[in-house]
Amino acid sequence: MISPERLMDIEVVGEETGESVPPFVRLRRLRLRHRYDNGLYSQPYIFDVIEGHFADAVAVVLYYIDEDGKVCVGLRRGVRPSIYLRKNNPAKVSLDGMPRLIYLELVAGGIEYNDLDTIGINGRAVREVKEEAGYEVEPEELVELGGGSFSSPGFGMEKIYYRAVKVDPRKGMEPEGDGHPMEELGDFQFHELSKAISWCRSGEIEDAKTEIGLYRLANYLGYQPELGSWQNELPTELRRKVRSLGLGAGEFQGTGKE
Repeated sequence: MISPERLMDIEVVGEETGESVPPFVRLRRLRLRHRYDNGLYSQPYIFDVIEGHFADAVAVVLYYIDEDGKVCVGLRRGVRPSIYLRKNNPAKVSLDGMPRLIYLELVAGGIEYNDLDTIGINGRAVREVKEEAGYEVEPEELVELGGGSFSSPGFGMEKIYYRAVKVDPRKGMEPEGDGHPMEELGDFQFHELSKAISWCRSGEIEDAKTEIGLYRLANYLGYQPELGSWQNELPTELRRKVRSLGLGAGEFQGTGKE
């Protein structure tokens, strides 16, 4: 792995216009119309849909609980050229003025079509955890963090499924990547959960799936990141008001210590 600190720029050296390399995504231009219950139809209209190489995607929150009962979550630093290249669009620069050379996010990866009949979502998540974070986990160790969410519903079909897995931070290895240049550069580090959530609000992290995953993990565990407290540490009256918000009781309901 190459440290993100060594990256200076991402350069556009050409643009592929032929089909020498199969496209990672394809644009489908469809003509649609709405059919209503009274037998009438809307006027037809053109709608562009981007269809990806993968069936869908999975995002994984790696975490551990330290000796003081604090939740620490794993984040990967890597590159997202599409985000960095916003710098070449004056309108986008005027909106935020912040080209992101390094992108901070959860471990995530595409669910391949052949995964559906073989290793499934959890099996794909296990592979991504090893490639991007350097941890070996088993599919049965993963827990679901609620339902999926669509990443770009205005034009994309991709849905992201959320998983979490508890790891021992001492057992991490050097991430092996998948051989692609985008994964030869990066690192993986743990950060306190409340701090990571604050980065989502401040703009240090600009990734929707990461903010969703972090908050869902907190809810699953029964941890209140704004207070830095566990559910069972709250006053009795407040504990009565706490709801799981659909994720059920997590592994920890007290101080987080086993």
